[in-house]
Amino acid sequence: MISKTYTKESILFICEYVREQLINGNYDTAKVFVSNLEEKLKEGLLEERFFIASTIAKFYRKTNNYDKSGNYSRQAIHLSKDIHKEHIEMIIDTYLDYASLEREYGQLQAARIELAKLLAFLDSNDYQDSYAYGVIFSNLGKIALEDQNIESGLTQLEKGYTYYTRAVPKTHPIVLNVIETLCDIYIQAEQYNKALKLQQEVLAEYNKLEDKVFEIRTLLKIGEIYFFIDLKEARKIITKAIKWMDDTYKYKEEYLDIAKAVLMLAELDENMGNLPRSINYYKKALKELQQFYKDDHFMIVYVYSKIGTLSIKTFKLNQAKEYLKEGLSRSIQFPKIRQQFLYALGKIYSAEKAYDKALIAFQEFLQGLDQSGRKKSLAYGNALQSIAFNYLVQEKLEQAFQHYQEALTIYEGLSNCKEEKGFTLIRLAYCYENIQVKELKKAEEYYEKGFKLIEKVRNPELLEEASAGIIDFFKRNNNPKKRKIYEDKIVKLQTNREK
Repeated sequence: MISKTYTKESILFICEYVREQLINGNYDTAKVFVSNLEEKLKEGLLEERFFIASTIAKFYRKTNNYDKSGNYSRQAIHLSKDIHKEHIEMIIDTYLDYASLEREYGQLQAARIELAKLLAFLDSNDYQDSYAYGVIFSNLGKIALEDQNIESGLTQLEKGYTYYTRAVPKTHPIVLNVIETLCDIYIQAEQYNKALKLQQEVLAEYNKLEDKVFEIRTLLKIGEIYFFIDLKEARKIITKAIKWMDDTYKYKEEYLDIAKAVLMLAELDENMGNLPRSINYYKKALKELQQFYKDDHFMIVYVYSKIGTLSIKTFKLNQAKEYLKEGLSRSIQFPKIRQQFLYALGKIYSAEKAYDKALIAFQEFLQGLDQSGRKKSLAYGNALQSIAFNYLVQEKLEQAFQHYQEALTIYEGLSNCKEEKGFTLIRLAYCYENIQVKELKKAEEYYEKGFKLIEKVRNPELLEEASAGIIDFFKRNNNPKKRKIYEDKIVKLQTNREK
């Protein structure tokens, strides 16, 4: 508790003690002193009142009281104008705290103004601490990025980086944080050489320090940047990093890096089209990750989805089903990735003619799209069409017709889905031709509409299939004139393909 008789030194000591408690998360302990400090704010000399207001503002920011923290911050900043500049570090801290408060609550312009005031204050006092300027400019950069001003954000962060490196090594955590942000922006802007230069400078620093673990981790980051430049070079770098890991790592927690590096190799081979090797790396990464994460961790679920979907592409359907089912059982808390499992399993069950299981998977998939506000999407239409096709091959034409109609309604509300719409029209035409009460005029109309759309897509295989379907229709219904038109079209198509 604060006694009635106190000195500037005792007030400063108490304020420092409260700040220590806040750093350690002891908010209840700090609160006891803050209550008394608030009473003392009305008394005392200017400097003590500044210490108190600044400390109370920090307490209320840490305890998420925006109004009180803002009020005390403004009081402290007002008082700071007339106090001795030997307390300049606390003045800087007060401005930075207030700017951070405004930024946390989305008041980006207010945060920017406070940092600009702080810069003016430091310039007027000829303050030369590079670290402080690094903090200010890096914060200005992050505010600009949050305000979608990429160009300004990049400029301010580059200034922050320059100031920081005058004060601390490039391997200092706060500098590495700025480097990570800068690299992300450079990659987005396709300025890959700038991102590489930063990481290579860090790599050189770790090499001088003989810190092999962090040298390896930086090498992996360089490998990630090469994903966007040269996949073969990326593969070479990551393979080198893994070899270094095998020779260097001693502790179990370090081996998570190996799992992540193997995962990167899997992604590289996937992008390079070497799917069998990619699957093998994903399997290896899964075994490594399972040593660190629970079965329902996102990374585990993600790798299951990769192995499952890539196994479909390599026609290993039994393996695909095994991994997709395992992944699905772990994916409850990841609705987006769960959708991938459901759709892929629906396709596999359809191929196996396990139509009841396929229907359950597709229906849950549709429900997920509906819940996420994506009912009017291409994915929704495609799932409806898959359900419809399953009914069609089971000769359940009424159910097939209903789902094709629903799919067509979805496609008609979308752009850039001529192929899907054309294919659905042709399927509907087949239904009109074969339902109990035949509607041959409607069937003819839909066959021709569908064919015209598919003709515009320029997919030779699909167009050939559509041509065969429409020719058979006119043959069955004794219309030689139109049959001849489409026979000529398919001959022309085949001739063009041979050329």
